Amino acid sequence: MAVIDSRRLARPAGRQRPPARQRRALILVALLLLLVVGVVLALVVRERQARADAGAAALAAVAPDPRSPTERQLAALQVRLRDRPDDPPLLASLGQIYVQRARETGDPAYYPRAEEAFRRALARDGNNVDALAGLGSLALSRHQFREALDWGQQARARAPQVAYLYGVIGDAQTELGQYPEAIATFQRMVDLRPDLGSYARVSYARELHGDSAGAIEAMQRAVAAGSPGAEGTAWTRVQLATLYFNSGQLDAAATEYSHALFEVPGYLHAQAGLGRVAAARGDYATAIARYAEATAAIPVTQYVIELGDVYAAAGQPERAAEQYALVRVQERLLAANGVNNDLEFALFAADHPSAGLTPAVVVEQARAALVARPGIYGHDTLAWALYRAGAYDEAGRESAAALALGTQDALLSYHAAAIAQARGENAAAREAYTKALAINPNFSILHAPEARAALAALAGR
Repeated sequence: MAVIDSRRLARPAGRQRPPARQRRALILVALLLLLVVGVVLALVVRERQARADAGAAALAAVAPDPRSPTERQLAALQVRLRDRPDDPPLLASLGQIYVQRARETGDPAYYPRAEEAFRRALARDGNNVDALAGLGSLALSRHQFREALDWGQQARARAPQVAYLYGVIGDAQTELGQYPEAIATFQRMVDLRPDLGSYARVSYARELHGDSAGAIEAMQRAVAAGSPGAEGTAWTRVQLATLYFNSGQLDAAATEYSHALFEVPGYLHAQAGLGRVAAARGDYATAIARYAEATAAIPVTQYVIELGDVYAAAGQPERAAEQYALVRVQERLLAANGVNNDLEFALFAADHPSAGLTPAVVVEQARAALVARPGIYGHDTLAWALYRAGAYDEAGRESAAALALGTQDALLSYHAAAIAQARGENAAAREAYTKALAINPNFSILHAPEARAALAALAGR
C-alpha cells in the first residue's frame, strides 16, 4: 500500500474587518504613530539579528559534520544517558550502536562495550527484548553461534511477532548446520516483515542451496528495500556485489562495489571488493592500493589475507609475509575481544604454512572449529586441512559433506577436485576442476591458476 505524505495547508486568511466609523482624536493618532515607529524599529533590530544568525548558520553549513550517522547517533545517545544512566531501552540502543560501529569499522574493541551495555540493560529489565536480541547479535558477530541461538530464542519467547529476532535465530541455525530449521525461520521472518534484513537472509539461504540466480534476485530486493546512503544498504550492496563476483560477473560486481563506495565514501568493505575485482583482472597495482586503503585504519583479517595473496601473486613475497604475520596478530586481538575465528584461521593456516604450525596441528584446529560450527564450511575447512596433512580418504568424506547442499561455490569444488586427484580419482577431479572454473574463473588468486594447471595436466589422462 502506497503511503501518501500528508502536508498541512496554511489556513486561509479571514476577511478584513470594515474600518471603524468613529473619528479618533488627534492625540490618539499621534500615540498610534509613535507605537508604529517603535514597532518598526524593533522589527529592524530583529531583522538585523536574524540576518546575523542566518550568516552564522551559513558558515556552519560550509563545514559539515564529518562524523558518520552512527557516530552522531552514538554521541546523542551518550548525552541522553548522562541524565538517565540506568534506562534499559537507552542502554540496549547503546549496545546496538556499538555492534554497528564494529561492523562499520572492523574494530572488535566495540564488542566488550556492547556486551556491557546489553547486560546493564538486562540487569534492570530482564525482559528487555532489544537487549536479549542484542546479545544474540553480538554473539553472532563473535561467532558464538550456540549462545546466539539461545539469546535469540529467549527474545522470541517474549515477542514472537517481532521480525528481526528471527534473523538472529536463523543466522545461528545456519552456522550450526541446522539448514531446514533456518529456512523455516527465515520464511517466518519474511512473512512478518519483507524488508532488507529478511530478503538478505533469503538470499543467503538460496545461495547455500545452489540457487545463485535466486540469491542475486533476493539480494537485489534487499538493496531496493534499504535507505540510500545508509551503511546497512551499502553493506547489503557489497553482499550483492560479492554474489556477482562469486558467479564470475566481474563487471556487475565492480558496479555494485563502486555504488556502495559512492553511497558511503571510504567504505572499507567496498574498497576491498574493488581490490578483489582488480586482482581478478590481473591489475595487481590497483588491487594493492585498494586493499591497502581498506586495511589502513582497521586491518580486517579477510582483507589482510587477500592483500597478502595479491602481494604473493605480484612477486613480492616479503610484503606478503608482512601481511600474513599481521593476520596472526589479528588472531590474538580477536580472541582477546571474545571473537571465535578458529574456522577462518584454520583455513588460512592450511593455505599459508608457518614455522611451528604443523599440518597435524592445523587439522586439530579445524576439528575444533567444526564442533563449534558444524556446517558445510566447517566440513570443507577440515577436508582441506586433512588434504594438506595427507589424510586423503578422510578428506574425501569431509569434502562430500561440504557439498551436500549443492552450493555453487568454486572454492568448495576446487577443494573437492584436489582431494579427488590426490586419491587417484582423475575423472572426478577433472569434473570438479571444470565446475570450479565454470562457476567463477577467478575464484581465488592462489588457487584458480592451480586449477587451470591441474586440469590441463589431467586432460591427457
